[in-house]
Amino acid sequence: MRAHHDPEKRVVVLGGTGFVGRHVHAAFTAAGWEALTVGRTAAADVALDLTAVPPRALSAALDRHRATAVVNAAGDYWGLSEERMRHSFVTVTERVLAAAGLAVRRPRLVQLGTVLEYGPLPEGTPLTEDAPIDPVGGYGRTKYAATRAVLDADADAVVLRVTNSVGPGAHPSSLLGKVGHALLDAVRRGRPATLELAPLRAVRDYLDVRDLAEAVVAAAGADASGRVVNIGTGRAVPIRRLVGDLIEVSGVRAEIVEREPASTAQVSPGAIAEWLQVDPATARRVLGWTARRTLRDALDDFWKDLLDGTRR
Repeated sequence: MRAHHDPEKRVVVLGGTGFVGRHVHAAFTAAGWEALTVGRTAAADVALDLTAVPPRALSAALDRHRATAVVNAAGDYWGLSEERMRHSFVTVTERVLAAAGLAVRRPRLVQLGTVLEYGPLPEGTPLTEDAPIDPVGGYGRTKYAATRAVLDADADAVVLRVTNSVGPGAHPSSLLGKVGHALLDAVRRGRPATLELAPLRAVRDYLDVRDLAEAVVAAAGADASGRVVNIGTGRAVPIRRLVGDLIEVSGVRAEIVEREPASTAQVSPGAIAEWLQVDPATARRVLGWTARRTLRDALDDFWKDLLDGTRR
């Protein structure tokens, strides 16, 4: 028997087959929404390349689904130049805004931004929505340009500036994704792992991706239009500890070799801030949302998902 869905709860998740998008789709479904994924691959419910199609193609998908909300979790950035990231984030966001404006019913837009749109803060200073905007890298600059496009538009929209996330399906180019895949390779080879990493100096706010997904669902139904909300746990955790915890979860013997990256092109988008802790007070007040999962659970489930992938 098909589950009953509220006709006012129909969401389209752009980038719905990616790491974050998959969990966002699952969270909406669990909350009783009729959820549709849009992405470039055949795994999506609707296959559209948002970097290439005109806004009317997307607006037609919104109309067919009778969408009351749309989530923009689309965009590539790993290994891309700033120019290509601008196309991936800013151009796509502009097309999403145009498509929403063409739709028969304008949906609520939940735009995923990043805390890297802000400038670095002194250690011990929680990151609030009033923090200065001063993105250091191309990722932060292009995400901020996309945020600005949303806030300047005549749209029912909220921007979530999110911190680092981890959990099942984490991207293999992310720090913990890289560590996880190296540990998995060691399991396959039956030998200890050697992990060559950039220096593990940073202390950052990390979030279970499933908590992030629930924040997106909360934003879709909250009275938060026209504003920015930071999404994080409110706890700063040493990156070295997270890597050590993942090694412990895996049970793999591992040696960590820390080296300065040969070029800035090898630095991950989230590696700009050495210290970062989100103040989640606005998310708690405006969205009624608080992170509730432990990072240990996120790492444990990430590792189990990697192992399950080898058995499928």
